[in-house]
Amino acid sequence: MYGAALISFREGFEALLILAIVASYLKRTGRGALVKHVLLGGVAAIIAGLTLGVLSYSVYEASVEKELIEAVGAFVAVPVLTSVIYWMARKGPRIREELETRVERLSVSGKTALGLLALGFIVVVREAVETVLFVTPLLFRNPLGTVMGIALGLAASAMLAYAVFRAGMRINLRNFFYITSILLVFVASGILGYGVHEALEWAEEEGINVGVLGLRVYSLPVPESSLLHEGNMLGSLLAVMLGYTTEMELARLVAQTGYLVIGLILVARAYREP
Repeated sequence: MYGAALISFREGFEALLILAIVASYLKRTGRGALVKHVLLGGVAAIIAGLTLGVLSYSVYEASVEKELIEAVGAFVAVPVLTSVIYWMARKGPRIREELETRVERLSVSGKTALGLLALGFIVVVREAVETVLFVTPLLFRNPLGTVMGIALGLAASAMLAYAVFRAGMRINLRNFFYITSILLVFVASGILGYGVHEALEWAEEEGINVGVLGLRVYSLPVPESSLLHEGNMLGSLLAVMLGYTTEMELARLVAQTGYLVIGLILVARAYREP
């Protein structure tokens, strides 16, 4: 739930922030009547994202190789999430200027209405697809909690985006993306670790010898009834946000820790650069 809430909050805020920037610029330049085209494109993108999410989960439910699908989903999600984190570090602080320039280019070309419709769709559908991709490994583990987390994250992102819009877009985007990027690096490391764990379980079921990779590094004496168990409230929060688990295989420890260290270093360097 918590990881899905953070991911949907970040992705939802990005999409809504871009729409708010475009809408604010259109109103400021006397073209407020065109805002509806941007919003219409956004609504169409949301429908497309929901459809993709339902189809993805339906395929998973119909599959007999659930562990393999969960592992593949995690391995696909992590590099994409990483690229998004790094892209926002490079482009996020200057996104307002780039969007305003794009709107002006559409005006010059004489295709403003259609262009704004496409812009609204592309911006939101990208975030919607990314959200579906990122939360899919979490959805496999806890469908109800993930859906609740998505709803909570989107609601929070909508409130923040509205507050930013009403305040005249006065917000330090660099600091916002820096903080959320650090949090998402932790989430991504946990997703990667979960994918490694599921891949090891699948290999074991298929009779594949993973050797030392499957060696248990530790096994905590935490009963399933404890709050610290990853299936319960506190444990699941730590699992999603920090990659916590009561049992850790060697391959998972190396992958998770390695990603976390490298990811944090890259984010720190990206935000130090002008």
